Amino acid sequence: MTVKAIELQLLQLEGVFSKSKGNIYSDKKKEKYFEDLYLLFDAIKKADIEKYDDNLQGIHYQILNYIFGALEFLDNSTLNLIPFETVFCLEKVLGEWISDDNFIIATSLSNRNLDFYFMGENVEFFKLMNDTIEKLYGLKISKRLIKIVLPRVLSRDYLSIVVLYHELGHFIDIELNISQNIFFKKFGFKSIYSNTEIQEHHHTMEYFADVFASQYINDASNLFLNYISAGTLDSTTHPATKKRVEFVDKFLNGEKIGLIDEFNLVLAAQSKQQIEIRHTVFDADSSDFNEFIPQQINSENELHSVFKLGWDFWNNSETNTLNKVPKKQRYNIINNLVEKSISNYIVVSKWQNL
Repeated sequence: MTVKAIELQLLQLEGVFSKSKGNIYSDKKKEKYFEDLYLLFDAIKKADIEKYDDNLQGIHYQILNYIFGALEFLDNSTLNLIPFETVFCLEKVLGEWISDDNFIIATSLSNRNLDFYFMGENVEFFKLMNDTIEKLYGLKISKRLIKIVLPRVLSRDYLSIVVLYHELGHFIDIELNISQNIFFKKFGFKSIYSNTEIQEHHHTMEYFADVFASQYINDASNLFLNYISAGTLDSTTHPATKKRVEFVDKFLNGEKIGLIDEFNLVLAAQSKQQIEIRHTVFDADSSDFNEFIPQQINSENELHSVFKLGWDFWNNSETNTLNKVPKKQRYNIINNLVEKSISNYIVVSKWQNL
């Protein structure tokens, strides 16, 4: 790693920071995180990088890359870009499973359709980075970033955004080592695993993410899954769509499932809550949506259910009050109703907290 490469990074970041300083973020945590990044950048800029050995210069190069990546997500998490209602719901769920306050959810918009995923930070690198900058500069990055990527054109499509509950399930699974614990318990620690064993691990992860999402949004994620991959067979990474749908349906119907029992054993060992239904389903036929007004939400259990309500209203649009409007308008009406329902709940909750 050359000093010239680091100098180039610093010059590039100077430009990025100058553009980002006027950003207005949705909460104080993001503002503080931005300040932490800038103080770290400024300290490295003032340091004599040439005096560091090759290993330390390499770590600095990675740290500056970390700052680049963090700024990209922060820039897409400003008030005018962020799908605030969606992030609010996901933060509620995250707070139920991760007890500390050391996480920030930030978003980035992709130009690729159906590009939904979560990216957690590498814990070991995060610790190494903090140890290094604390020792050298007396600074610390106080929060870990959870990065949500979603398609730019679908960032306010509340029918497809349900997949983010599934992606959050993957994050929780990895953070708590749930599927990994089950895998090692069954197959032990080996240097090489068979393709069948690896496939079973991947399928376990998918089943966990599916059932995790269904705790909050019923079968809404699977309804979307059927739209984009109906008939898909088993692959190395994913079970057949039919199997995934049946797995969630059994859970929602209260049937006993051995794999969910295994999930709960791992969670119990960590003193975490169990996988269970955490929502109250709205009756689409008698919901406020039939009057083309936002649904009144009275609790967090109902908050997440509004996504299921949106899907039910969409799927029944030929027989409910939506049949009174042209098809091309129905999609926009549902998305507006879901967004306003969540937005109203946020306002009422903040008012009550005051």
